[in-house]
Amino acid sequence: MRLDPFNTARPSSFARLAMRLESDHEQIKAMCSAICQQSIHYATGMSSYVTIEGLIGLREEAEMLLRELKRHSVWEEEELFPILMHYSHKKIEPTIMPSLWVLEKDHELAVQYIESFVQASSALLHALRLEPLSGADLQHELKEGCDCLTQGCFILTAHFQMEEELLFPLAETILTDMDYLFS
Repeated sequence: MRLDPFNTARPSSFARLAMRLESDHEQIKAMCSAICQQSIHYATGMSSYVTIEGLIGLREEAEMLLRELKRHSVWEEEELFPILMHYSHKKIEPTIMPSLWVLEKDHELAVQYIESFVQASSALLHALRLEPLSGADLQHELKEGCDCLTQGCFILTAHFQMEEELLFPLAETILTDMDYLFS
């Protein structure tokens, strides 16, 4: 969906909300993709030498992703979903509530996987500071943690795809209805 708030009969605050949804999704998906590629790189042993700084950097990026997800989720819950729910209840068709519930569970699962990586990487970094691990032990621990991060990113990517398939058509319908109302 490519929304243009000025290509409507009357620009609205809802058009800006829909554009923010699209923009947030693009930003978070790009972060997720970059983190996922780095995680896969570490987990598959493609990087023959993993530095403590590299692992710290990956953990910091995962933590930043979690903060962005939290910010986005709060915004959706407080500003976007109330409008969508109000609009969808005015129609005779089934509401979007069950679909939003499933999406929320996907979101929670993705966050749990990413948080598992953050915890595992913190434990691994702590262990590395105490004593060096053998290459095989380091790779095993790193793979387990990175696999969680990769899985979280995959779930999150699918979550955003499903959310867009559900919400973007609804947003376009609302914008079209607003155009008819104000034209």
